[in-house]
Amino acid sequence: MPVLHVSAECAPFAKVGGLADVVGALPRALAQSGVPSAVAMPFYGGPEGRMAGRVGATESVHTGQVFFEGEGFPFEVFRSGALSGDGAEVPLYLVHEPEHFGDDGVYFRASDNAWFARGEVRYLVFQLMVLDWLRSENTPLDGADLLHLHDHHTGLIPTLLEADSANSVLRDVPTVFTVHSADHHGEMGWSRWDAVGVEAPNWESLDHLGRVNSLKAGVERADRVTTVSPTYARELAAGPEPSHGLDYAFRLAGDRLSGIVNGVDTAVWDPATDPHLPEPFSADDLDGKTATKRAVCADLGLDANRPLLTFVGRLTPEKGATVLADGLVRILDETEAAVAVLGSGYAEHEGALRAVADGAPDGRFSLTLAFDEALAHRLYSAGDVFLMPSKQEPCGLGQLYAMRYGAVPVVHAVGGLRDTVVPWDGEAGTGVRFEAFTGQAFADAVREVLALDAGALARLRQNGMWADHSWASSATAYASLYEGLGVLGT
Repeated sequence: MPVLHVSAECAPFAKVGGLADVVGALPRALAQSGVPSAVAMPFYGGPEGRMAGRVGATESVHTGQVFFEGEGFPFEVFRSGALSGDGAEVPLYLVHEPEHFGDDGVYFRASDNAWFARGEVRYLVFQLMVLDWLRSENTPLDGADLLHLHDHHTGLIPTLLEADSANSVLRDVPTVFTVHSADHHGEMGWSRWDAVGVEAPNWESLDHLGRVNSLKAGVERADRVTTVSPTYARELAAGPEPSHGLDYAFRLAGDRLSGIVNGVDTAVWDPATDPHLPEPFSADDLDGKTATKRAVCADLGLDANRPLLTFVGRLTPEKGATVLADGLVRILDETEAAVAVLGSGYAEHEGALRAVADGAPDGRFSLTLAFDEALAHRLYSAGDVFLMPSKQEPCGLGQLYAMRYGAVPVVHAVGGLRDTVVPWDGEAGTGVRFEAFTGQAFADAVREVLALDAGALARLRQNGMWADHSWASSATAYASLYEGLGVLGT
């Protein structure tokens, strides 16, 4: 029973955010648990592009053509084994169409970081190509299979399955639609949909404020809808801010909506095998963590004898950048801790952190305005406390990495942060949460951790390192969801 995941991203081949991490790890975890899985995604740059070097050897498995707005677009599907591994065979299908996906960029052109000229319809054409392929004799589907669709880039597929007579052979294929983030809706004018030549069975299920809304379409028409944490599912239905106006659609989903927390790819995030660390370590032997802290502090000009607080993330409002600088000023004034920040984002938030750096005492504050994967791994490892003051967080992976690497997470109690960080009660718990979204509440939560004695801190750290946040647990929950659709998951 193949589950075909359809997505715009898949790590490590094309990654912009957490969507790629999930699609790169979940199908492997499912396959390892006995649920055959595959992934279909655009072949950015095609066989001659940079992505081709990442996926290695490919074979052509299908050629076809779709028509849109009076033009025909020939396309080709390639198969790669690059996603397979750890005893799991996970075919990766790459959809190559040069007019819309001939550039190496994912959402923006690689050459100049500008928006694609056909940006509004790129993923509509991608969905048409995927369905043309799936209804051919070269389809990977066979019998009672399932389409697992990810984010708005795939949200029109349930409607196209139902409404397009060409897809009659696929009409009974169950669909699961996962919302990784409701920040982007995939909106387009109705003339774009009209150009497909398919009459929507219920135009209101596609429409939001006079435009076709791909995210809403997926939520309303898929057989099951998931988000990446139970709390985020409730937040999306509770009010317009987290869903950017689609709360009514999530409420109407009712029992079709559920939340399943993401996992950690333990092949990549494991302090015992991480190649980015100077020394390995584990919950039972923390010597390597101490060595990493000394090395990182030496590299960043920090005092290794102080508690080390680390932040790794985008400097954007949703990631808490609006309270980060204020909280850090308070922390530097009111505690003896040192702080290391790694990230980049909006100019005003970068500027606020530069001001913090300018006023910080020597050896107390390090600011790296960049994305550096190796340094990120070392900061998770070196930190005593990990800072995650997100304003909103569908699931979050940083807090999971931090716990696995022995850093106590201090998080704003929203979304997946509420679901994955258990408040410390003196014996049990894996971190500290704060409710009010203010710099003062953030700083107070940090002081709460720093006030713990050595024994309590050691217990809190080990609780986090021993917690199971692997993809195996999440894969079991998804398999149960598939079984509920009448598709045998094992």
